[in-house]
Parts: sequence; structure tokens; C-alpha cells
Amino acid sequence: MSVSEERAGRRPRRYIDWKQAARLMVAGQTPALAAAAIGVSENKLWRHFETSAHFRGLVQQAGQSRRSLALALQSAAEGADKPR
Repeated sequence: MSVSEERAGRRPRRYIDWKQAARLMVAGQTPALAAAAIGVSENKLWRHFETSAHFRGLVQQAGQSRRSLALALQSAAEGADKPR
């Protein structure tokens, strides 16, 4: 999370790394730990999940890439086990 340039009379904007939250949740972290890692409350994380189709898509993409990596590693390990 980072703070962008300050605007006169307003609270500074914060950048929230929703991609990191999605990766953490897919990796098995609890929503509370994922929320703490990106600097938001667990309630805000859940509200964002419920209202943002983009964030749900990020979670889905992270899950698919994790499954693809697991399949690639599994097939590489099986190939290494075969005698030549």
C-alpha cells in the first residue's frame, strides 16, 4: 500500500494491492491475514469481494495460474521419474 500525492484538504489516496490479496487467498491464507497484509480490514476485503467483479476475477485468475503451475510441476516430476 502506498500513499499518492496529497490533495489539499483531503485525505491522501491509498493504493490497495488487490492482486496481492487475491494471490494470498488462493495460496491458502485466511481473509483476515490477507487483509492485514495489504493494510485493510477484513470487513473491507469481504465487501470488495462481494461488490467487485474485477476482484473476483483476480481471485479466479490466481487460482487458475496456481493450478496450471501445479500441473506443470507434477508432469515435470513424473517425466523425471521415468527411466530413459
